Amino acid sequence: MHGRETGGESGLNGTHPQRPPAMRASEVIRLAAIATLTVIAIIALLLFFVKIRSILLWVLIGIILAIALQPAVGWLERHRWNRILASLVVSFATLAVLAAAIVAIAWPVVGQSGVLIRDLPQLVDSLFRNGGELHFLEVKLHVIERLKSVTPGQVANVVLGNQQSIVSAVTKVAFILAATITILTIMVMLLIEGPRGWTAILDSLVGDERRWVARIGENFLRATGGYVRGNLAISLVAGVSSYIVLKILGVPYAETLAVLVAILDIVPLVGATIGAVIVTIVGFATGTTVDGVVLIVFFVAYQQFENNVLQNVVYAKTLTLSPLVVFIAALIGATLAGIVGVLLAIPLASAGWTLGRDLIALRQARHAARMEEEGCGEGVLPGAGPPPAGAGEPAPGSPGGADLG
Repeated sequence: MHGRETGGESGLNGTHPQRPPAMRASEVIRLAAIATLTVIAIIALLLFFVKIRSILLWVLIGIILAIALQPAVGWLERHRWNRILASLVVSFATLAVLAAAIVAIAWPVVGQSGVLIRDLPQLVDSLFRNGGELHFLEVKLHVIERLKSVTPGQVANVVLGNQQSIVSAVTKVAFILAATITILTIMVMLLIEGPRGWTAILDSLVGDERRWVARIGENFLRATGGYVRGNLAISLVAGVSSYIVLKILGVPYAETLAVLVAILDIVPLVGATIGAVIVTIVGFATGTTVDGVVLIVFFVAYQQFENNVLQNVVYAKTLTLSPLVVFIAALIGATLAGIVGVLLAIPLASAGWTLGRDLIALRQARHAARMEEEGCGEGVLPGAGPPPAGAGEPAPGSPGGADLG
């Protein structure tokens, strides 16, 4: 009896810890069922998102466009315009400006594109013939001989394709048209109903949570909308400056090439370089060597001006991303959604970066407040507390910005 008591006491003293009670079979079955159902629900949700990925992409584009146009609607609303009327006016005014720009540019572009296509064989011959700038490629690859072997039937087959290809092309055009109408509808509805929904979200919060969520939303809108508007403005400057230089040099197809530069400049990282290469090649082919060299010097100088001056001015109120972040975001966007993904990746990365900084600042502020309440004697942590009015904004002219154009 005494030995048993001693053993019991030693067990209570921790010498021989008691084993945890075994789980019942019913509990094991219940946990297994919960885990299985959770995995099935996650897989079903992922499959559902994959199924509606096109709709999600349209909604995302509509949200970004609505954020870009929000300042104009807000300005009209501050001048006592009705929200619905202001949203409709800004939306239709934007569409009218785009349509007018397309019509104003389309005629010379279409006409010059036809001339360019007609003169293309002569341009190719001048580039690759003996004494041409690309004659070394002709010696190694025999480009002209390969092009001469292509028959008109082969060209027509590539361009037009068979009946199935034509039906597929018409289907794609209808899909693009439906997507455009859907995106514009989502944009207009968000411009009208967006503030009301955001106010409802803020009304469900109280105290510091409401203040921080409002700050995070403000920084998110500034980062996303600022990038979209800034990128369009920089692309416009690139197209106009290229047009002026091409006209001064007397390079033909100036309108077509300037529009090409402006469109490609929207693409992050490589767009501006591709446009510069195409225009420079046309300058060498249609003009003199001096014209080509002048175009090279212009595009190099303009790219430096855009990277170091123009971007710092235009993106002064948005977050400047590092080149590595821009590159990784562009790769992910290209993998997920092609060229559309590349165009959407940078504003989303900028907004995500801003969101992350705000959440870190919120965590530091809560930690500092908790330390003060517990009387640990710690002061406010560096960077803690409510963000100042310019939180998340780089100083104008600060270095380290990526080539977002």
